Amino acid sequence: MDTTKIYKGSLIDNYLPADYLDSFSKDVVTQENITPDAFFDMAFNRFPIWIDWLLKLRNKIVKPLGLDTTSRFSDSVCERSANEIIWGMPDKHLNFHVSMWCGKYRDGKQELRITTVVKYNNWFGRLYFFVIRLFHGIIIKSILKSIAKRNVNLARLDNHSS
Repeated sequence: MDTTKIYKGSLIDNYLPADYLDSFSKDVVTQENITPDAFFDMAFNRFPIWIDWLLKLRNKIVKPLGLDTTSRFSDSVCERSANEIIWGMPDKHLNFHVSMWCGKYRDGKQELRITTVVKYNNWFGRLYFFVIRLFHGIIIKSILKSIAKRNVNLARLDNHSS
Protein backbone atom coordinates (compact mmCIF):
# COMPACT_ATOMS: atom_id res chain seq x y z
CA MET A 1 0.00 0.00 0.00
CA ASP A 2 1.50 3.32 -1.12
CA THR A 3 1.64 5.80 1.75
CA THR A 4 3.21 9.05 0.59
CA LYS A 5 2.30 10.29 -2.88
CA ILE A 6 -0.08 13.24 -3.32
CA TYR A 7 -0.86 14.19 -6.89
CA LYS A 8 -0.06 17.67 -8.14
CA GLY A 9 -3.23 19.67 -8.69
CA SER A 10 -5.18 17.63 -6.13
CA LEU A 11 -7.88 19.58 -4.31
CA ILE A 12 -6.26 18.59 -1.01
CA ASP A 13 -3.45 21.06 -1.86
CA ASN A 14 -5.94 23.79 -0.85
CA TYR A 15 -5.72 22.56 2.76
CA LEU A 16 -1.94 22.61 3.06
CA PRO A 17 0.23 23.30 4.94
CA ALA A 18 -0.88 21.01 7.73
CA ASP A 19 0.45 19.77 11.06
CA TYR A 20 -0.21 16.17 10.00
CA LEU A 21 -0.55 14.56 6.59
CA ASP A 22 -0.84 10.98 5.41
CA SER A 23 -1.91 9.33 2.20
CA PHE A 24 -2.78 5.68 1.55
CA SER A 25 -3.71 4.07 -1.74
CA LYS A 26 -4.71 0.71 -3.13
CA ASP A 27 -5.01 -0.55 -6.68
CA VAL A 28 -8.48 -2.05 -6.96
CA VAL A 29 -9.63 -4.62 -9.51
CA THR A 30 -12.89 -3.33 -10.93
CA GLN A 31 -15.00 -3.90 -14.02
CA GLU A 32 -15.85 -0.22 -14.39
CA ASN A 33 -14.61 3.22 -13.43
CA ILE A 34 -15.14 4.05 -9.75
CA THR A 35 -16.29 7.65 -9.29
CA PRO A 36 -15.44 9.74 -6.22
CA ASP A 37 -19.08 9.47 -5.07
CA ALA A 38 -19.00 5.67 -5.38
CA PHE A 39 -15.64 5.57 -3.57
CA PHE A 40 -17.04 7.72 -0.76
CA ASP A 41 -20.07 5.43 -0.49
CA MET A 42 -17.94 2.27 -0.44
CA ALA A 43 -15.62 3.72 2.19
CA PHE A 44 -17.94 5.44 4.63
CA ASN A 45 -21.40 3.98 4.21
CA ARG A 46 -20.30 0.34 4.40
CA PHE A 47 -17.90 0.22 7.34
CA PRO A 48 -16.58 -3.04 8.69
CA ILE A 49 -18.37 -3.67 11.99
CA TRP A 50 -15.28 -3.12 14.14
CA ILE A 51 -14.75 0.38 12.67
CA ASP A 52 -18.38 1.29 13.33
CA TRP A 53 -17.93 0.09 16.92
CA LEU A 54 -14.77 2.24 17.33
CA LEU A 55 -16.58 5.33 16.03
CA LYS A 56 -19.46 4.77 18.46
CA LEU A 57 -16.97 4.37 21.32
CA ARG A 58 -15.18 7.56 20.22
CA ASN A 59 -18.48 9.44 20.24
CA LYS A 60 -19.32 8.29 23.78
CA ILE A 61 -15.89 9.34 25.03
CA VAL A 62 -15.72 12.78 23.37
CA LYS A 63 -19.33 13.93 23.71
CA PRO A 64 -18.81 15.15 27.31
CA LEU A 65 -15.77 17.11 26.05
CA GLY A 66 -17.94 19.12 23.68
CA LEU A 67 -16.76 17.55 20.43
CA ASP A 68 -19.19 17.05 17.56
CA THR A 69 -20.72 13.57 17.60
CA THR A 70 -23.74 14.18 15.38
CA SER A 71 -22.26 15.17 12.02
CA ARG A 72 -22.14 12.54 9.32
CA PHE A 73 -19.31 12.24 6.82
CA SER A 74 -21.74 12.79 3.95
CA ASP A 75 -22.81 16.13 5.47
CA SER A 76 -19.28 17.48 5.41
CA VAL A 77 -18.31 17.46 1.71
CA CYS A 78 -16.41 20.70 0.97
CA GLU A 79 -15.20 20.38 -2.61
CA ARG A 80 -15.39 18.01 -5.52
CA SER A 81 -13.92 17.48 -8.96
CA ALA A 82 -14.24 14.77 -11.60
CA ASN A 83 -11.81 12.50 -9.72
CA GLU A 84 -11.84 13.74 -6.11
CA ILE A 85 -14.07 14.59 -3.15
CA ILE A 86 -12.84 16.61 -0.18
CA TRP A 87 -14.73 16.39 3.07
CA GLY A 88 -13.81 17.72 6.46
CA MET A 89 -14.90 18.90 9.84
CA PRO A 90 -13.47 22.12 11.20
CA ASP A 91 -13.70 22.22 14.99
CA LYS A 92 -12.45 24.52 17.73
CA HIS A 93 -9.73 21.97 18.62
CA LEU A 94 -8.57 20.91 15.16
CA ASN A 95 -9.52 21.01 11.49
CA PHE A 96 -9.24 17.92 9.36
CA HIS A 97 -9.89 17.31 5.69
CA VAL A 98 -9.89 14.08 3.74
CA SER A 99 -9.38 13.58 0.02
CA MET A 100 -11.06 10.63 -1.69
CA TRP A 101 -9.10 10.52 -4.97
CA CYS A 102 -9.79 8.14 -7.86
CA GLY A 103 -7.07 7.42 -10.40
CA LYS A 104 -7.70 6.59 -14.04
CA TYR A 105 -9.42 3.31 -14.82
CA ARG A 106 -7.01 1.15 -16.83
CA ASP A 107 -7.12 -2.52 -17.79
CA GLY A 108 -9.63 -3.47 -15.10
CA LYS A 109 -7.80 -1.65 -12.29
CA GLN A 110 -8.00 1.72 -10.62
CA GLU A 111 -5.99 3.43 -7.89
CA LEU A 112 -8.06 4.69 -4.96
CA ARG A 113 -6.34 7.07 -2.53
CA ILE A 114 -7.35 8.51 0.85
CA THR A 115 -5.31 11.50 2.02
CA THR A 116 -5.84 13.13 5.42
CA VAL A 117 -4.62 16.55 6.53
CA VAL A 118 -4.96 17.87 10.07
CA LYS A 119 -4.33 21.35 11.49
CA TYR A 120 -4.26 21.72 15.26
CA ASN A 121 -6.02 24.75 16.70
CA ASN A 122 -4.88 24.22 20.29
CA TRP A 123 -3.25 21.76 22.69
CA PHE A 124 -6.46 19.73 23.04
CA GLY A 125 -6.48 19.15 19.28
CA ARG A 126 -2.94 17.79 19.50
CA LEU A 127 -3.85 15.54 22.40
CA TYR A 128 -7.05 14.32 20.75
CA PHE A 129 -5.33 13.49 17.46
CA PHE A 130 -2.43 11.85 19.27
CA VAL A 131 -4.92 9.24 20.52
CA ILE A 132 -6.92 9.05 17.26
CA ARG A 133 -3.73 8.70 15.21
CA LEU A 134 -3.09 5.32 16.86
CA PHE A 135 -6.15 3.96 15.04
CA HIS A 136 -6.32 6.24 12.00
CA GLY A 137 -3.83 4.47 9.70
CA ILE A 138 -5.17 1.03 10.60
CA ILE A 139 -8.73 2.15 9.82
CA ILE A 140 -7.85 3.77 6.47
CA LYS A 141 -5.82 0.74 5.33
CA SER A 142 -8.66 -1.56 6.39
CA ILE A 143 -11.22 0.50 4.45
CA LEU A 144 -9.10 0.35 1.29
CA LYS A 145 -8.48 -3.41 1.67
CA SER A 146 -12.19 -3.99 2.25
CA ILE A 147 -13.10 -2.10 -0.93
CA ALA A 148 -10.49 -4.03 -2.93
CA LYS A 149 -11.71 -7.37 -1.58
CA ARG A 150 -15.37 -6.52 -2.19
CA ASN A 151 -14.65 -5.47 -5.78
CA VAL A 152 -12.63 -8.62 -6.54
CA ASN A 153 -15.48 -10.74 -5.17
CA LEU A 154 -18.03 -8.82 -7.29
CA ALA A 155 -15.87 -9.32 -10.39
CA ARG A 156 -15.70 -13.08 -9.69
CA LEU A 157 -19.47 -13.26 -9.25
CA ASP A 158 -20.04 -11.40 -12.52
CA ASN A 159 -17.63 -13.70 -14.36
CA HIS A 160 -19.34 -16.83 -13.04
CA SER A 161 -22.84 -15.61 -13.90
CA SER A 162 -21.98 -14.81 -17.54
